[in-house]
Amino acid sequence: MKLFNNWINGDCLKELKKMDAETVDMVITSPPYHNLRVYSNDPSDLSNCESYEEYYYLLGLVIAECERVLKPGGKFIMQFEDYNYTIGRDNKMGQESLTGAINQIFLDNNFSLWTKAFWRKYSAQRAMLAQGNLYYRNMKARDTILAANVGFVYVYKKAGDCELIKASDITLAEWADWADGVWNISNSGIGHTTPFAEELVKRCIKLWSCPGDTILDPFAGAGTVNKVAIENSRNAIGIELNKEFYELANEKRFDLWDDSMFETDDSIDAMKERFNEQLLIGKEQSAKAKAAKEEKKVLTKKKKDIRAEIKELEAQLNALGMKKSEIKKLKDAAKAEVGE
Repeated sequence: MKLFNNWINGDCLKELKKMDAETVDMVITSPPYHNLRVYSNDPSDLSNCESYEEYYYLLGLVIAECERVLKPGGKFIMQFEDYNYTIGRDNKMGQESLTGAINQIFLDNNFSLWTKAFWRKYSAQRAMLAQGNLYYRNMKARDTILAANVGFVYVYKKAGDCELIKASDITLAEWADWADGVWNISNSGIGHTTPFAEELVKRCIKLWSCPGDTILDPFAGAGTVNKVAIENSRNAIGIELNKEFYELANEKRFDLWDDSMFETDDSIDAMKERFNEQLLIGKEQSAKAKAAKEEKKVLTKKKKDIRAEIKELEAQLNALGMKKSEIKKLKDAAKAEVGE
């Protein structure tokens, strides 16, 4: 199977409109924030919006276009967080709650909230060292702001049903490690000021897509989603407005690749074979656990019966006038025999 990496420099809203409907299997992105860090003076740059209302309006247009190109039942994964600010709405200090506003945008655009995970980026101590002025301020005035070191990974599902091929490349070990939904992942990148953690992207891609699927990132930054998608046998489409970030991804990532990066032996049959192997492993583990449970159940009953026999024998020995010290020795010996 031959993969493709479509890396685009441009306005994501304009570029999305060029795409055919229902051609993408999954969208994953982390959008720029308003009133936090401005990346350019381009009027189509969400980080350059003049108000929260404008920001949510433009983000809603992008989400609507992503819904159009996404296949029925496809997942849209949005990584974001409620962030602290010193001067926000009406010149008041506090926190902007993106969660509620963004969730409503998705619900208004044919999506339902499917599931979510929490990304713990770093410790509160690190946050204090990195941004001490914000988090340490006014402690004496009982006005402390907690470190915003947890990001949200919200998974939305487009209405409709996706093709169920019963084929996945996620292992049981990965599932066991990721399924609790609390992910401790360090954040690092290749020069972007707010890099997308590769491990987080990998988990999302493997949990909610299959090899051969097409993954889209409309706010692609330095191309992390494209990189991880290709490395995990998925096709990739990344759209980035900022020319500097676009060229950074080319220089540090994509220009270094050769044709072998796009060759994969994954096929539907290969995926099904791997999937069935994992099912077999799961059945074997389940059978062992069931056998161990039954063995424990039998042993517990056996011990219970022996304890009842010991108790009855103790009563008989007491009736015969045997010394309590001698009876205790017999009881201890009997318990040792059954491993108590």
